[in-house]
Amino acid sequence: MTIPKKGSRSLVVDVVRYRWVASVHDNAINLVIELADEPGQKLQAYFHCRDLYVRSPDGKWRFQSQMQSIKPSHVKRIIRHSLRSGWSPGEKIHKPYVLRDAAKIALTIDIIDIDSRFIEPEAKMAYIKEIAADFLDTYMALSLCMDFKMHDQIMDSRPGTRFPIGDENMQKMRLTFSVYLDSVNARNLPVIALQCNEFPDVVETFWWFCST
Repeated sequence: MTIPKKGSRSLVVDVVRYRWVASVHDNAINLVIELADEPGQKLQAYFHCRDLYVRSPDGKWRFQSQMQSIKPSHVKRIIRHSLRSGWSPGEKIHKPYVLRDAAKIALTIDIIDIDSRFIEPEAKMAYIKEIAADFLDTYMALSLCMDFKMHDQIMDSRPGTRFPIGDENMQKMRLTFSVYLDSVNARNLPVIALQCNEFPDVVETFWWFCST
């Protein structure tokens, strides 16, 4: 099925005309591109939505805007990169050419902002949910598995009993976290959940292989 003219846009890249359309699905922007005339293989590029938050006077984080946007200049970068990487827009290939994490190629946002989410604790504006998610990954990998006292507390607790995770920098950003025994999986291994209290949808679960 070709991209309909209604609701889509066209642009010319190196004397070739393409048609493109962008839509949002499951917290990601889905960009679809094909030849405007006699289209063949489609290109699907995915951009993660990035929610920008600002800190209110009471210190709490408030959603400001979704900072990811797609412009014709971004689409041109995606097209040229994909053509060099194996996309065949003139071939009748049913399977689309898929490009993930397309923001780094399209340069829709600064590369440093994508790869490094460090901010000063007193910052007034941040991609704060991304920082919370990064903290959960880092804490599990570097701290929780080595904290045998916390291990014993969690293993002796009822599922769902929450234990606070202390981190000075996160607290300065008004982010707090909890860890708890979520369940036991089919192999009888404990499943541990780590969650951001301010953003409950920021949660990670792990099988705990550590032993004392």
